[in-house]
Amino acid sequence: MNDALAAVWYALAEGRLQFRTRVALERHQERLARGHLRWVAAHSPAVAQRFLKAGLGLSQWRELPPTGKAEMMADFDRLNTAGLRLSDVLALARAAEDHRDFSGQLRGAAASAFAGQAVTVGLSSGTSGTQGAFLVGVQERQRWAGVMLRHLLPPPFSRSLLRSQRVAFLLRAEGALYRSVQSRRIRFTFLDLLRPVPDLAAALTAADPTLLVGPPSVLRALLEAGAQANPERVVCVAEVLEEADRAALEAGFGPVVGVYQATEGLLALPCRYGTLHLNEAHVHFDLEPLGDGRWRPIITDLRRRVQPMIRHRLDDILQLDDTPCACGSVARRLARIEGRQDDALVFADASGQPVTVWPDFLRAALNRVPGLREYRAEQSAPDTLWLLLDPDLPPIRTAAAAEVKAALARAGADAESVRLCFGPLLPAPPGTKRRRVLRRSVPVS
Repeated sequence: MNDALAAVWYALAEGRLQFRTRVALERHQERLARGHLRWVAAHSPAVAQRFLKAGLGLSQWRELPPTGKAEMMADFDRLNTAGLRLSDVLALARAAEDHRDFSGQLRGAAASAFAGQAVTVGLSSGTSGTQGAFLVGVQERQRWAGVMLRHLLPPPFSRSLLRSQRVAFLLRAEGALYRSVQSRRIRFTFLDLLRPVPDLAAALTAADPTLLVGPPSVLRALLEAGAQANPERVVCVAEVLEEADRAALEAGFGPVVGVYQATEGLLALPCRYGTLHLNEAHVHFDLEPLGDGRWRPIITDLRRRVQPMIRHRLDDILQLDDTPCACGSVARRLARIEGRQDDALVFADASGQPVTVWPDFLRAALNRVPGLREYRAEQSAPDTLWLLLDPDLPPIRTAAAAEVKAALARAGADAESVRLCFGPLLPAPPGTKRRRVLRRSVPVS
């Protein structure tokens, strides 16, 4: 079966994964986990060693101490089941980025579970401080593409599948996961984020997509540069989707939905009403409480075998919505993906104790500043916050300072002890992921 047919098969199979109750969904997850973990532990020395070190059987996988991206990269050669070396993966992926040619693949080592099979490789953006490498096998790539098509094509899926679809991807690295499923009915256009914005705007207009996929900051820049498109859906990826961006994109292009995906997997997808649901049919989520209704996910991907993700801790901050969705799905709803935990700012309260200031506090404050087009808030020291503004004008500085001080006080910080510094926001290098709030300092002790 070729890639395009396989992706359609997986898309149709995805439609049959309907669960009436949480109990039924969790039973499905446990059934997948039993077979998946037996296979992974038999083929990944790193995963097998984690269970042995913890003194746990495979049936106790929910109790396995989690790992993060740094540990994954440090033990990459023993983790992956295709016998690939991290040095070879990084060399190919970096050459692809340098030459803007993403067609290269590696082959599984002779003694591995994927001997001779093609493996797609790539890199994360590295904004979390550790650049991650990902590996995806043929079947995994087909399933990924099929699941994405099922959730991203405008509903009803059967009607969208019968119509010609023109999908435009605005990505830092070409969508190798999707290229091979191109067919007569589904045409993909990759628009390289490293191109100048006016060129991208013209290319997007020429592509005339029915489905438009890209980071919200880039899509908004193209809209402001005069791009003309009337897609049936706009899909925002890679960055936090803020309400101001959503409103602008809906007014300029059309209906907007989000997708939550990362190097670690396909994590949340929109239902037919546009609500984001955790991808719990394929990924198990444990959620660590961070306080204030915020959670940090620990994922176990129940499908990925080439690069297993077993009890893998992400750095993201999630907010859930406990109200039932009109679509009837029992998968948990995401209210917001707020950013990464290391983007949460830490200042002192009046007694000198550390207080967490979540990114949303700063975003909401700065979004209220009249005339402010763009900004970045950076904590550079325990008592210092830089506000980089566009435009950087005295009235905007004054308004921004007032809003930020009020937000810090609402969060419980001693706002008067925080030193605000100002400067102009310089254009980001092409292809850079937008981060509006970030922390570069050692937290208050």
